[in-house]
Amino acid sequence: MSESAAPLRRLARLLWRAARAIVFAIGLVTILLAGAGLWGLHRLAGRPTALPEHFILSLNLQTAPPDVAAPSALLRRATGATPTLEQTIAAIDRAATDPRVRGIDILLGGGCCGLTTAEELHDALARFRAISHRQVVARAMSFDGAEGLGAYIVATAANRIELSDAGDFGVTGLALQSPFAADLLKMAGVEAQFEHIGKYKTYPELFTRSGPSAAATEMMNSLAGSLYDSALVPIAARLKRSPDQVKALFDQAPFSAAQAKQDGLVDTVLPLSAEVAHVRGVHVSLADYVADAAPAPAGAPKVALIVAHGDINAPDAPGRRSGIDPARLAHEIATAVADPSIRAIVLRLDTPGGTVTGSAMVGAEVARAARLHKPLIVSMGALDASGGYWISSHGAVLVADPATLTGSIGVLGGKFSFGGLLARLGVSVSTASRGANALFDSAVTPWTEAQLASLQGQLDLDYQKFVGWVAAGRRMSPAQVNAVGQGRVWTGAQARSRGLVDRLGGYHEAFMTVRAALHLPADAALDIVPGNEQPGLAALLATLARQANPLEAAALPEPLRGLFALTRLHRLSMVPVELR
Repeated sequence: MSESAAPLRRLARLLWRAARAIVFAIGLVTILLAGAGLWGLHRLAGRPTALPEHFILSLNLQTAPPDVAAPSALLRRATGATPTLEQTIAAIDRAATDPRVRGIDILLGGGCCGLTTAEELHDALARFRAISHRQVVARAMSFDGAEGLGAYIVATAANRIELSDAGDFGVTGLALQSPFAADLLKMAGVEAQFEHIGKYKTYPELFTRSGPSAAATEMMNSLAGSLYDSALVPIAARLKRSPDQVKALFDQAPFSAAQAKQDGLVDTVLPLSAEVAHVRGVHVSLADYVADAAPAPAGAPKVALIVAHGDINAPDAPGRRSGIDPARLAHEIATAVADPSIRAIVLRLDTPGGTVTGSAMVGAEVARAARLHKPLIVSMGALDASGGYWISSHGAVLVADPATLTGSIGVLGGKFSFGGLLARLGVSVSTASRGANALFDSAVTPWTEAQLASLQGQLDLDYQKFVGWVAAGRRMSPAQVNAVGQGRVWTGAQARSRGLVDRLGGYHEAFMTVRAALHLPADAALDIVPGNEQPGLAALLATLARQANPLEAAALPEPLRGLFALTRLHRLSMVPVELR
């Protein structure tokens, strides 16, 4: 290379070093700014807002309070997370005896609420009114569909229900729907092969049939009837009508706002010229009121609250971001059991089930708590079925909402074979294998009759283990468990009458059960501490980065993730239903 090129090389090196320095400086400034922001958020999170002498407590229930909190106060500030359902219930109960709280103002929307959440909130608001004799006002633009039914259940706890004249009353009943995709899969060249144990373990029918079996139809109608009956109880009480009269009224819906008022469903219609305005007075948000809560008094018994939500993964799949990591949940329970300062545990579960291995891992820790005589109270959310019920069955006391879907004591297994689809797409797969069952887990090759028979035998053994495990935990005979098992899903109300749960209610009832187990007065203070592991700074930063990552929008939707999860053998999952 000529000497004339030397200056160019030096210039290139200089530019490269300058570029590196600029990138380094930008990165350093970004890190410092991020650190300063996180430090500021941390200081802000720990600094409560001074509340006025008297105020109205505002509940924004346009979306439902979550069961699972953001992992730290810092992250809650950074993401604008709302208080959890447990914090919301506790705040309403505290407000009942707080002289500063002059009433509660509720803004309801289309995102509130599922039936179980609605019933918990309704009961808490009813307690507030009974104890404080103060006003509760519920406001909504409209009440529509399944979410409208939940929102209206919450509203019926109020002294006054206000509905905008721009909206309508569209609560028309309740329906459960499940899709059946066998014909679609056949057209696509996908072969679904599933076996199950239990007459009512009908989840595989979604992929193997074009319509429900008689057993599935029987179960779904039974669930719909029980859910609707429990939903109508608070509505009928407020309207001072029988449930049958309310059903007849809803059969004529939807109504205009004016008609809804005439029929006594709402108390006030806000004119089109008016906004859905706040109740007069100084307002304090739920988040600020929760932050203002005083710490538990010295000596109050410590109760660990452990919350688990989602599908139960296999123990060897710890990298999955969604669902329940059984190893982590088992460790959280074991830690609370081993801690002598923890007097009792409340395990809140909201899960349709999952893997046998994951369920068994967590269930073993729940059983160990029973052997060590540490009260572990199970509080069931909207779902605590199949693998979730495996975990719950050894709890000291099982508390379910009347609308909880639980039970589903049964086993299924199967897979999808995509060989036909690949062939239609012009893709051929060449295989070299050794062993008669080397392709047992293949997503290309379907099972032989002998392999299906082998799977059936394994599922038979899993079902016997499931039945035996529940029988031991619930102090029932295997025959009794089998009679209410067979994969059948029950509502909480149905499950209680069949010995599968002990009490009906939500968080409030669960903590009342703790007090009874510890021989405390009903109004005794409890020091409720989080039992879930708190992530470190690196995990918090990763969560923030993930939430800001545009690629998250391209992730598989939940139904498809659930479909592909079914390709793992041996599942304890209930049939998915959509409430309409």
